[in-house]
Amino acid sequence: MSRPGERVEVALRDPAVAGELLQRAVEEIDDVAHAIMTTRDGLVIAANRDADGPPGTDTLAARGSAMAAAASGIGDHFTTLVRQGRLHASVFEGERGCVGVFPISATLLLVVAGGPAVTMGRFNAAAKRVLALLQAPDA
Repeated sequence: MSRPGERVEVALRDPAVAGELLQRAVEEIDDVAHAIMTTRDGLVIAANRDADGPPGTDTLAARGSAMAAAASGIGDHFTTLVRQGRLHASVFEGERGCVGVFPISATLLLVVAGGPAVTMGRFNAAAKRVLALLQAPDA
């Protein structure tokens, strides 16, 4: 018997399926510049076309995946330390936009980078739309 969400996680582990969904998210959702799916230990599963490059190159996806794994680990420890429960997101606001790391499952992370000058509120709304697309691609 499968658990709720298990079918989605299996589909997302297919790099072709995940890559298509991430590219769709970047094209359809305002305020999203890049989307990367990674394992919790920093291995790229898939990325939108502009973030991914030839295998073995130092791409945004490769570097972002490693940093996402670190950010997620620190976020998990920090929220546990201050008794705030499990980590739902690590979001960073820069002078030209935002980037966030979102746990999708026990083994997968989503990295979303906002477009230029996106505000924190608009970024959060856009990132939630990316998560919803990944969790229910046919909806």
